[in-house]
Amino acid sequence: MKSTGSAARGIGRGLAIAGMAAVLVACQSSGAGPSGSASPTADVVAAPGEGTPLPQVTAGAPPGEQPSLECLTREELEQLSLAERGNLATLCYRSADGVETTIDQASQIARIRAFLGDSERLVAFREITFMPNSPDGRLRTALYEDERGLQYYYAVAADKVVEMSPAAFTPVVGPDVLAEPELKAIAEALIQRELPEFETMQAGLTPSGGEKSGGLYFFRWEGGPISGEGSMPPLAQVGITASGDVFAYINTLDYLK
Repeated sequence: MKSTGSAARGIGRGLAIAGMAAVLVACQSSGAGPSGSASPTADVVAAPGEGTPLPQVTAGAPPGEQPSLECLTREELEQLSLAERGNLATLCYRSADGVETTIDQASQIARIRAFLGDSERLVAFREITFMPNSPDGRLRTALYEDERGLQYYYAVAADKVVEMSPAAFTPVVGPDVLAEPELKAIAEALIQRELPEFETMQAGLTPSGGEKSGGLYFFRWEGGPISGEGSMPPLAQVGITASGDVFAYINTLDYLK
């Protein structure tokens, strides 16, 4: 990305975000999650034999004519390749605590691809898990991963991405580097698009950031701690290379709303 000083163009290079709204399809919960936290709502589906592949859902077919979904555990899903998992339009996931959740994976993958500005990105559901960077550590999310090793956490209740983690992905700095103010502007614009209230919230947040190492920058806006919610404050943070590519994202400022 050339140095233009334009936050809008920077996002086009880093993450072209176009009206992303994650949708985790769920109905009634079959129980509480670990640590006493509320489980994501879910349709309870009869448990199939272990290791049975999930059927594809026929687009446009009446509900009564759809093949029944067979719930799989994380271990069973891991036996499928990333492409095989990602090709399932709808799936049923059985958590370790026995909660069964029906997931509209096709819709969520489309949202992730829109988030990245990459319609060809190979993405697949992995599991229902807790977001470790949430203020109380108990925000239950749908976790997706792509072929590069990046992971995406979706908040079930808020229906949106709350974290993109590099996980096994190693960021690479391109040859055309940007000045720090330009990188910060890209980070701010990204958060603004994901959380329109960010502009008015900034006055009450503590900013920090800069280069950490090897051309990798982090920009952070942190709120005050929430009483009784643990040690992690609500925050927004963007990890971005000197060449303007976003490789990490956290936004839990919804806790302050």
